[in-house]
Amino acid sequence: MCGSDPYFPSMYSIAHVVGVFRNHLLAGVQDSTPPIPARRGWDTRRSDGTSEALACVEGDDNNVSMDAASTSEDSSRRFLILGTAGHIDHGKTSLVKALTSVDTDRLPEEKKRGMTIELGFAHLTVGDVDFGVVDVPGHEKFVRTMVAGATGVDVALIVVAADDSVMPQTVEHVDILKLMGISRAVVAVTKCDVVDETMVEIVTEEVRELLAGSAFEAASVVPVSSVTGAGIETLKTALVDAATVDEYAARDRPFRMAIDRVFSVQGRGTVVTGSVLSGQVSSGDALALLPAGETCRVRDMQSHGTDTEQLQLGQRAALNLIGVDKDRIERGQELATPGFVVPTKRMDVWLEVLANATRALKPYATVRVCMGTHDVAARVVPLDRCAIEPGASAYVQLRTRERFLAAYGQRFIVREENDARTIGGGVVLRPIGKRWSRDRDMELAAMDALRTGDATARVEQVLIETGFGDVSDLQLSAWTGVGVVEITHVGAQLADAKKWISLNGWDRRVHPAVIESLSDRAHRWLERFHKQRPDDPGCATDAFVGWLERKTSAGLGRAMLELLLKKKSIVVRGRYVCAAAFAPAMSGQDQKVYDAMMKAFDAGAYQPPSLADVAKGAGSDVKRVQKLVKIATAYGDLVEIDGAIFLTAEHERNMRQVVADMIEAGGGATVSEVRERLNSSRKYAVPLMEHLDRVKFTVRDGDRRVLADGVTV
Repeated sequence: MCGSDPYFPSMYSIAHVVGVFRNHLLAGVQDSTPPIPARRGWDTRRSDGTSEALACVEGDDNNVSMDAASTSEDSSRRFLILGTAGHIDHGKTSLVKALTSVDTDRLPEEKKRGMTIELGFAHLTVGDVDFGVVDVPGHEKFVRTMVAGATGVDVALIVVAADDSVMPQTVEHVDILKLMGISRAVVAVTKCDVVDETMVEIVTEEVRELLAGSAFEAASVVPVSSVTGAGIETLKTALVDAATVDEYAARDRPFRMAIDRVFSVQGRGTVVTGSVLSGQVSSGDALALLPAGETCRVRDMQSHGTDTEQLQLGQRAALNLIGVDKDRIERGQELATPGFVVPTKRMDVWLEVLANATRALKPYATVRVCMGTHDVAARVVPLDRCAIEPGASAYVQLRTRERFLAAYGQRFIVREENDARTIGGGVVLRPIGKRWSRDRDMELAAMDALRTGDATARVEQVLIETGFGDVSDLQLSAWTGVGVVEITHVGAQLADAKKWISLNGWDRRVHPAVIESLSDRAHRWLERFHKQRPDDPGCATDAFVGWLERKTSAGLGRAMLELLLKKKSIVVRGRYVCAAAFAPAMSGQDQKVYDAMMKAFDAGAYQPPSLADVAKGAGSDVKRVQKLVKIATAYGDLVEIDGAIFLTAEHERNMRQVVADMIEAGGGATVSEVRERLNSSRKYAVPLMEHLDRVKFTVRDGDRRVLADGVTV
């Protein structure tokens, strides 16, 4: 049997692992293992000719498959990640070896000190279940490494030594498993060969007390001995039973994998390893390296030493990448379907403080957030700005200085800033946090919808929050935890309920609540405008469209104006937009001047008076007349021909009819002919005909005018 690692199966040995983890090991740890040629898997020879292969140790364990030949996965098989947990020196690594025949302590320092320092990996097949086994360190100094190993774990294997019982790291690891949302576990009481039956029963009872009231309360407790093999087959059966509980909805989501190792293989190039957190990946797929945002492509892939064309949720993966250099990748980064997750410095979460925490978590406290294979310092900002007492939970915004990655529903652990102990943990509700509004009740309702709502409720809430933003199905999946295929069905349900509106001419999905909110804001904005400029007939239409675009998205202004007009919350009067109930302020004197002005324009017909003449005739000033002319054009009493010439609306309609009749009769009309028919002068006739051209009533054909296409008499 080949002692392969499911992170990069059968591609490296103890010597290789030391090389891979050289930058992650404790200071002073050296690779003292001589190079050994690889027997199976990819060519693992370095560019300098030395070997990075993992020796294939032959064994009799039929549960571990080491064939490196290409194979297609059986769709009936189940793939899960099995992660160990427990106190130091309780026999986790020995138990993994008894289950898989793989010694996951591969580093010289681990051999020397007799303790696990880094994550170890193995493969276990029992019936139709394939487990990628992750062995974590039990020492309190390596809790962050333990959290990285717990990322993507489906089933926990809690290890408690029969000669030591429940210890501090047992308790902390179980707390972390709960906070990570892991609901399936099996307990192995190890070292049963060194104690009597009574002690095993006592330890079993103490384990039951530890797990009481948790999701692990009904977990199987199996006494085993890694030395004699007693109980190992029973433990395997218990693991398979635990693996039958959940469905695997996350397979419908886009691909995502947290990187825990990176190295280079001669002739192959860059290789990264990790657990598949969601979705599936195939050879040839393009992936985004995050948070850097670089694009790479999958050349080949393996799982447990086997070449494969596709990997999915629940499997350990080794991906051979092209298009990205090894030196640009490090542990804590991720590979994902392009456009799925994006880096952020702020996320909104539901945070639980452990009941055994030594003190309350104060607002704006700095903590370390462990998520995926990465950890980052963050400031805690509770929604209610209150301290979170031990055993309590609250909505919190986590703010960081460096970018990190998250998706809806992702679990995380919070530790003290100095990494001394675990404070609590929680679940991501908004991967891309937003500035909270002053309306705390509204924010609370939104967070409740994201935390407790079903798929439809979550998608609806995200649509409300994104407003007029262009949101892809991939982004919706990352922000709601809903699979891409299911989003199509949810969208159909929302559309049937008229909660998913497509804007005319735009491939955008907008929630009606967003449009209603914009309508209210537009009405309030216009009311303020009218209050500040009571003499104006309204806001210029172009200016209002610009305001709409600033509040929505570039190019959406006209579409939104049409939508608001249909709602009848605003009206357009001439070239102006105003609130439906608005009327410009006019004093008694204004009304007298207005009436005199309209009589003057009516009498002037197609030789209309200038504004100065109107002011003089009405006994007023030009400034007042200009104000009243704006009102008259807004209300449709006057039509602006150019900046200085105005006709009454009736004269303008008559002019159109006269010109149309002339064109119909003579096949066209010149400016001179129109001037004579209207009893006007060239000073006015030229601007009048240019006005008809601008409004697309006529078009010029040489020195004559003809009717524009689509105009009927």
